[in-house]
Amino acid sequence: MTSSPTGTAAAAPAPGLRGRKRERTRRAISDAAFRLFAEEGFEAVTLTRIAAAAEVAPATVFTHFASKEEIFFSRREQFREGVTAAVADKATGAEVLDGLRRFYADACDLVIAAESVDNARVFARVLLESPALGRSYLPIVQERRRLLAERLAERPGCRGERAELELFAGLVMAAGEAVFGAMHRALSEGEPADVVRAAVGAALARGFDRLARAYEGSDVLDAEPA
Repeated sequence: MTSSPTGTAAAAPAPGLRGRKRERTRRAISDAAFRLFAEEGFEAVTLTRIAAAAEVAPATVFTHFASKEEIFFSRREQFREGVTAAVADKATGAEVLDGLRRFYADACDLVIAAESVDNARVFARVLLESPALGRSYLPIVQERRRLLAERLAERPGCRGERAELELFAGLVMAAGEAVFGAMHRALSEGEPADVVRAAVGAALARGFDRLARAYEGSDVLDAEPA
């Protein structure tokens, strides 16, 4: 999932400088928060404690994040971009399903990669241990379902009615969450990367193979070729 002097153009900030600074600040806050979550659990940590650990003012934390939950789930935009790319320009149901399956597989591969797996284990353990995070995650899944249905409907010449697309999006979210759930459980239990990958592969097959069979021969996901 970072002063502007007045006067000449040469003194103006470089393009993107403010954005990079903002991203660095967000990253520092997020890193500090996850260290505390790992050590003390999600519920025990306050935003004031996070600010102190990140060496920023509490107001700075609130400038970037409205809540602890928003810090924890700060990569939501990456999911939005990934789902959009997964179904863009797909003209048949088979292509849509293949794109979504690859999206979930690639997302899990990034998490399990050697350079990120230690942080992923912390994320998984904290998520599974926190009832508050479990409750906060449900609206995120609902948001993702709506997003997928919208992206499918936006394709030129989409044949499916909105109700059909929303049903399909709900089924995809269920399959995808089963994949993420299998990964998180294996990570939280300390399983080696190859075991985590096997769990992900089995969950992908269970969910997306069945979806492929269910929608075989149906045109509700079809659209005009790009």
